[in-house]
This record gives sequence, structure tokens and C-alpha cells, in this order.
Amino acid sequence: MDDAIGAMSRLLGGYRLTQLLYVAAELGVADALAAGPARVEDLATTVHADPDALYRVLRTLASYGIFAEVERRVFSSTPLGDTLRTDAPGSLRAHAVTYGQPWWWNAFGRLLDTVRTGRVAFEIAHDEPLFHFLAHEPQAAAIFNANMSAMTRQESARIADTVVFEGVHTFVDLGGGSGMLAAALLARWPSLRGVVFDQENAIDAARTRGLDHRCELVCGDFFTAVPPGADLYIVKDILHDWTDDQAVAILRNCRSAMPVHARLVVIERLMPTDNGPAAVKDIDVTMLVMTGGRERTRAEYEALLSRAGFTLARVIALPSDGDILEAVPTR
Repeated sequence: MDDAIGAMSRLLGGYRLTQLLYVAAELGVADALAAGPARVEDLATTVHADPDALYRVLRTLASYGIFAEVERRVFSSTPLGDTLRTDAPGSLRAHAVTYGQPWWWNAFGRLLDTVRTGRVAFEIAHDEPLFHFLAHEPQAAAIFNANMSAMTRQESARIADTVVFEGVHTFVDLGGGSGMLAAALLARWPSLRGVVFDQENAIDAARTRGLDHRCELVCGDFFTAVPPGADLYIVKDILHDWTDDQAVAILRNCRSAMPVHARLVVIERLMPTDNGPAAVKDIDVTMLVMTGGRERTRAEYEALLSRAGFTLARVIALPSDGDILEAVPTR
């Protein structure tokens, strides 16, 4: 029983660790330590923080192995802390910054209301859906889009190497955000032309990337219509944001826009059917809280595709987290 109490106590303290990591990421502590150890007073000057408060935060993070107090009030980074560096491969800084934002944090504080009522926690906390909120909050949208780009950056090369592009001349990346995936596809397949299709705030971020001249940036709403005539339509980390009926509406608009020879690629994480641990189960709760969407099993995605006029042709597990569901129009 004592072991269980200790383990539960550590789990209950997770809220503190999330905020500690957010503070370190927002201040850029790992970036400031990239050149080597530093006294907390010097760090505080660099990151614009109170020295005593910063020391207490770093001392606690050091107990988790995220930083190290190598001498009294002198800190260095660690391999774990380096994941919060902006320039680190696979950097998680954008994740930490996002998860500590008041608009994100407050939504999770309404999880109990969601479980009791079925309403979306974000909408309870903010009186509007997440994507409506982001449309008029440019700072929040920039943070959200940076987080999405960071996730896509880690996966793009693997997707470019896994999806078959022979015979494909043009693709449309629905909800393509800042164009991270499109850039990787165009770099890997020189004969391709692409379209990044998203809402205006995301397309504004894509414009700053200086994408290849072979990529067109188009603003729009995939619940209304999507660009027609492409050979391949990519829907990455989109369907899990929405209810079944909304996901089917997006897929039907893809079907209406597609020539008969075109293919659809859905990139999501498949929910396992066993009770074992899986990151996708945590992400499913994030969808419950933030958008009202959900993660789905293979059978559930197959049912959505069928309702929209598609046949699931195959599923390919990505080398990292995620799965590629390739579908064709039902004949």
C-alpha cells in the first residue's frame, strides 16, 4: 500500500512539473545554457527573471534530471534539458510552451465538466471552439501553429519516405499549417507540385517559410470545399480534431474534389483495442478537452471512410508514432 501511495502522490504532482517545464521553456533556460554552465544570477539576467525564484525552479527541475546544479547556484543542462532547446533536433520547447498557456491550461481545468456533461472543456472555459478562438487571437495562434509545426517536423521526412508518390504530379495538404510537411515532400520528390490548404492564420505562417515555388498557398475552409483536381489528398492530424459527422463532411469534400484516379492519405494514430499503455490514449483525452474530437481504431476510421465514399486500401505504420491510412474512391 505504501508503494501505491507514493506512486499516486508522484502522479498527482504532475501539474507542478508541467508548469515548471513551461516556465523553463518560455524563459529559454535551455537555450541560455547551451554554451555551458552558468550562475543563476547570470541566467536570471539573460532570461529576465528573479534570481531567487529562478533558482528554486531550477533546483526542482534538477531533481528530475532536467538540469544539474554542478556547483552551488551554478546550473548546466542535461540531455533531458537539451530537448527544450529551440535548435535541438526534435525540440520539445514548442510543446512545453503550448501546454503551459493559460488558454490551454484553463481548458484542462474543466475536464470534470466535460465528463459530467459531454460538452467540450475548451468551449466551457472560453465560450467558443478552439479554432474560432485562434482565429482572433494571433499570439495564441502563433504558439499553437509552432507546436503543430514542431510535431510535423519530426515526422515529415519519414512520411516523405513512406508515402508512394510515383504517378503523383500534384498533392493537396489539407490543414497543412505552416507548410512543414509540404516542404519535406517537395524536397524528397522533385517532380511534385503541391497545395497547402488551411485557414488564413495558418497560411500567414506558411508564407513566412519561403516555400518552394512549386507550392501554392490557398486559404479556405475544408467544411465548405477543398481544391479540386489533385492526384493525392493528404489529411494529417485533422480528422481526430472533429466528431464523426464532421470528419465525414471533410472526407466527402475531398471525395467531391478528387478525380477518379486520385488517392487519399489519412495520417493519424490508431487507437489500440487492448488495455496497455499508449500515447494515443493521452492524446485522445486532449481531443476530448480541446476540440471534442477523438482518436479512433482502424475499424472506426474504415467506417468513416466508407461513409464518405472511400475504400481503405492499406495501413502503414510509421517508424515513429503514427499510421498512414491509404484510401481510394469506392467504385
